[in-house]
Amino acid sequence: MQTSTNRSVTTIPTVRLTLARAALASAAILASAIGCSDRYANPSLTEPPAPLAVRMINTNPDLPDAAEVDFMQGTADSVRAHYASSDSSDVGVTPWSRTDQGTLALIGLRAGTSYNITLEARRGETSVLGPGASYTSPPLPQALAGVSMTLVSGTPPTSGYTLTAISDIAGHGYLIAFDAAGNIRWYHDCGPLYVQEAKQQSNGDMTVYVGNSRGGDPDPGAFVEISPKGDSVRSITATGSEYTDGHELIVTSDANGARTADYLFGYDIRDVDQSAYGGGTDDQVAGHQLIRISATGAVDTLMQGWSYWTHGDKVDPPLDDQSIDHPNSIDFDLDGGIIASFRNLGAIVKIDPNTHNVLWQLGGARNQFTFINDPQNGFSGQHSVRILQNGHFLLFDNGVSNTPGASRAVEYAVDESAKTATMVWQYVPQPSVFNQFTGSVQRLANGNTVVAWTNFGLIDEVAPSGALVNRMQINSAPGIAATAAYRAIRIDNLYRYVKP
Repeated sequence: MQTSTNRSVTTIPTVRLTLARAALASAAILASAIGCSDRYANPSLTEPPAPLAVRMINTNPDLPDAAEVDFMQGTADSVRAHYASSDSSDVGVTPWSRTDQGTLALIGLRAGTSYNITLEARRGETSVLGPGASYTSPPLPQALAGVSMTLVSGTPPTSGYTLTAISDIAGHGYLIAFDAAGNIRWYHDCGPLYVQEAKQQSNGDMTVYVGNSRGGDPDPGAFVEISPKGDSVRSITATGSEYTDGHELIVTSDANGARTADYLFGYDIRDVDQSAYGGGTDDQVAGHQLIRISATGAVDTLMQGWSYWTHGDKVDPPLDDQSIDHPNSIDFDLDGGIIASFRNLGAIVKIDPNTHNVLWQLGGARNQFTFINDPQNGFSGQHSVRILQNGHFLLFDNGVSNTPGASRAVEYAVDESAKTATMVWQYVPQPSVFNQFTGSVQRLANGNTVVAWTNFGLIDEVAPSGALVNRMQINSAPGIAATAAYRAIRIDNLYRYVKP
């Protein structure tokens, strides 16, 4: 039997085991880490299944760093694959899957590496290992051969992946997930276009914006949703708006993982008289809409920027997009209110999703809050506003109004009744970094914070004390920092979404 890469499949003897006895200790540890599920097991069945032998291992044409393991269906109700590199440096196990398809996806293999792959078949409370098969994953394409993430200081992350989208790698944009050691473990070639806003959605799919617009240009673009196996699921655009903004997409799902809605920004471009502000009488200016699109396709415009803001609300100069507002993040408050960030306005607003009313504004020309214990007395040019489980606001403060310019991650306790925003935590690296545009921040489940200085390709993981745990450098080529990313976030695993 041959693999699709013309490598022979060799076998090892069949071994029987129960769930109480792990065949591969390190693989079992990883299995718990990626959240393997027992939902396919039938506890009423006690007889062990017949072992499953690998018939063929094909390289996934949509995801070259993944393999499709083909096996003969038998009496098992679920199956998973154990894998180990020939040098034992990469050992793991996939989640349990149904056996009725006769194939199993093995995602996130290290490129150019030889593996032994063994199927574990389960029926009821017992399972059995089948004979092993050898497989060598293909090398990275030439364009990605020099792309990496390297440790600058501290100790590297112990698990998880760093997901980002990088433009202009050999003329193409790529969606890439690096492992904790900095190796590429998942990627998608998005073609010869600019890429932005990489995310793993709550349904486990990856999304990325593909298009040449920076948020105010007369250029079409769309978000692309990609399954963990590399299948293109769908294209998402801001229906009802002239153009789709690429700064944020949130796909919400119900308890069963079914999509309920898409939240994103759209915009249109109008001729505006800006002579009172030193511009022309018919300048082309972009104004944005915050849009919710239901699973049935119904469009709800939650906020129309043209109806709310004017040029006089700007506090930060526009970049090259000539937009009034320049929105860049969406999140949900604990009470269901929608929190949106607008860079050019230096403002964060809360919107009632039912009435569409703007409930309040934090920062900017219409600021309604008093900042407490904040040496900067607020933020400017901000990105990546996130609501934490305790209700605090965490954001990446680009600090474009600071003299000299300096950026930080900052956390506020916001009291909507008293209209106060009290700074409770901040991280300012030493020496300071001025990330003029883009950037992201993310609070991890362990309490650490990931801060991405994307103008420099740097990613810091910071302890609650403010101590630097590690600094990683994303490189677009050996010795060349990747400076064309929008965000960089940590994800827990490649098969499904788990809070990192």
